[in-house]
Amino acid sequence: MQAAMTPDVPETKRRFSEAFGEGNANRNPTKICYGALYDVKAQCLDGCKAIETQPHLTTIHGSFISFAVTRTGGFFCLSSEEGAAIAVVDRRTQTWLSAISHIPDVKFQALLTAGIVSKRKKRFKKDVVLDGLSVNVFGPSNKAVEDDVADKLDKVSAYLQHPRALSQEIQYSNPQWSALSSHLDDRDMNDWVGTYINDDSSWAVRARIASEINGILDSLDDVPSEETLQFVSPPGLTSELKRHQIQAILFILTREPGNCFFRTSNAGIRTSMPSSLQELPGQSNHGGLIADVMGMGKSLTILTTILSTLEHARNFPHFSFQSQNVADVGPKTLTQATLVVVPSAQLMHNWAAEIKSHMPGALKLVLFHGQSRAKSREPLTSTDVVLTTYGTLAADHKKAGLLQAMEWYRVVLDEAHWIRNPSSQQYRAATSLSTSRRWCLTGTPIQNKLDDLASLAHFLRVSPYSDKNVFRKHVLEPLENGDRGCADPLRLYLRRNCLRRTGKCLNLPKLQEETVGLQLSGDEQKAYETILSTARRALDDIVSSADKTKKSKNEKMTVLFTALTKLRRLCDLGTLPPIVSVPGNTGQSPEDSDILCELCSSGDLDRSLMLKDEQFCPDCSRPLRSQNPAKNTGYLTPACLPDIANDRAMSPLVLSMNDGHSTKLLKVRDNVVQVLQDQPDTKHLIFSAWTSSLVYLGQLMQQAGIPHAQISGRTSNAERSKHIKAFQENSQVPVLLMSIGTGAVGLTLTAASHVHIIEPQWNPSVEDQAIGRAHRMGQTKEVVVTRYIITRSVERSILSLQQRKKNIARFTFDAAGGDALSERLEDFKLVLNAT
Repeated sequence: MQAAMTPDVPETKRRFSEAFGEGNANRNPTKICYGALYDVKAQCLDGCKAIETQPHLTTIHGSFISFAVTRTGGFFCLSSEEGAAIAVVDRRTQTWLSAISHIPDVKFQALLTAGIVSKRKKRFKKDVVLDGLSVNVFGPSNKAVEDDVADKLDKVSAYLQHPRALSQEIQYSNPQWSALSSHLDDRDMNDWVGTYINDDSSWAVRARIASEINGILDSLDDVPSEETLQFVSPPGLTSELKRHQIQAILFILTREPGNCFFRTSNAGIRTSMPSSLQELPGQSNHGGLIADVMGMGKSLTILTTILSTLEHARNFPHFSFQSQNVADVGPKTLTQATLVVVPSAQLMHNWAAEIKSHMPGALKLVLFHGQSRAKSREPLTSTDVVLTTYGTLAADHKKAGLLQAMEWYRVVLDEAHWIRNPSSQQYRAATSLSTSRRWCLTGTPIQNKLDDLASLAHFLRVSPYSDKNVFRKHVLEPLENGDRGCADPLRLYLRRNCLRRTGKCLNLPKLQEETVGLQLSGDEQKAYETILSTARRALDDIVSSADKTKKSKNEKMTVLFTALTKLRRLCDLGTLPPIVSVPGNTGQSPEDSDILCELCSSGDLDRSLMLKDEQFCPDCSRPLRSQNPAKNTGYLTPACLPDIANDRAMSPLVLSMNDGHSTKLLKVRDNVVQVLQDQPDTKHLIFSAWTSSLVYLGQLMQQAGIPHAQISGRTSNAERSKHIKAFQENSQVPVLLMSIGTGAVGLTLTAASHVHIIEPQWNPSVEDQAIGRAHRMGQTKEVVVTRYIITRSVERSILSLQQRKKNIARFTFDAAGGDALSERLEDFKLVLNAT
């Protein structure tokens, strides 16, 4: 512990509130909080009885004892409300505060958790050292002052973190965070209050890494200029390509063997290849990563590439060579086909529809899925495109089946982040496919951890990085160290193998986002408090339990997740009863059948197989493994997956809005009605994770005389296509209600100009995907996104968690990431405690 100093302390006459500006907040709205300094210690000067009488700051983030921090006799001290010095802060903090204390109007406020004081009350005595303090820094809302504070703190290696707590009227804007995260949207930083990270240096390193990586991702748009590359659309393509799609096609063709210098009448390629795009030394395989953000038309890009290389591909089976990329077991059958692997049958049919729409009759197609899939190699050798799912690929791999028996002309993984887990079946199946041309499509190349890139590198077979240990040593470990130039290896790897463009190149209409804050009614609040009390008791039991085994943690996670889900659902439904399903549909209780997300509760075999090796549903965060006491077989299949064989469509009983009240659903209905009255030609996409919310909303829309369609995870492909067509083309259907887990991926719904997100999702990228259904290529109207939040509830805390995940949390490493169960438990505890 650092030695404290004892100054000659005269009593000051300044009021406590004036010391850090809290009392002036309402009168001076330009006073803001810049952030907090952590790991502060202070030595009491003359006993600590005065601490108990200090004012308390109580917020949704907890209760804290508040001190002014003033400079007295050359030292910074914690001061009482009357201005008397109580304790002197440690040397390191003295240095930090001295660096910025001379800046006009900069003030300080120290916070100490109230619970710590009550626990130590009997042990207080003279010269006791207080630890666990944090110091909030306040000052003018002035960019020049903010930059000055950031620069001076940088020079003394001090880093502002998110405050533990703030008075509600104080605005939070962190100048160091803004400098490191300039790539991010301009969001309200008050959502971050209460989400601090304990270690200053760790925060700074992670923030710097996040900034470096985002800078790299934003720079991966280098493509050949129009002067050096020209493209002639191949015969059979009936649609006009965007400039960025042509650039992506040429990026692919210049990296595949044979294409750069192979010329045919139908290939439609004319290139004068710049040296920067010639085959790279040490690159033993040919492929790469197309990481364009959602809505950029990546599927049409790939299909046009297939069409452009059609003649070369059809000659491919006549070449005499054996794959050098895989340790083959038995002879491979060469095929002209490009294998495209997608997450679900729904997306597989989307790709088939793209072929029919943009190049009718030009490509021969085989769907390798379900009971009707090919039973021999012959159909796979005489087609141009084979579409399959990760689930089918994994099942085929276990049996050493047909997909593994082929030497493919090209393999494309759509939503390639689904192979990020190297212990998953889809990863093993994908990486064992035989081909010389490998491509990954994903708008989120880093889904959870930086190690995700190592999984993609292994599939791509880019030497020497296909070895995960090599990739970790030469790319990831420098990043972990955080030294100057730490991102250079990653930058070099991605610039050689990755193309990424954002929606900026599309010149899309403006995206306007707004949040509607709501308060529960009296009856809703009483019901909420009852659930919250039970949930907090469950949390106390979890924290106090001595059982630290993985099995025990999983069981605790399930209990806690269920409690949080009940709170989240109440924010939607209020006092409305849950929908009762037909008995025997899944063997689950009616309540359980409604609280699960569409991804992990769907009976789709592909989703079941993809989630089999995951610990948590990536959308709803539900623990995917739990013990079934009835069967007593230990860990079973994912807990939130129903019995696929017994899954039947849920058929709600007769509902009545008179049976309860939902503040939120009524507000959604009123907003839609108001917009349609003012702008009758608008169309509205409404997303929710809860089937009950969609069904009740459907009833509200019907009562208001608004025609609507509804799509959930149990909607058949035929019905889904019917509803989408009606929404896109029929002016008499202005509203489409969609389950966010199934409607957020792979659909184009540009008829919509309004998107409503009824509740915040655990995974913020799910919301981004949902918005991307409307705000994407082809959209000609401004899109308004409205989020509905119950203030002072679990939903507000989930927003704070979303911000943390969006900015820094995803840039972590397997080696330093800790136990995933413990991390998810901490997320749940943060949300519940902040409620």
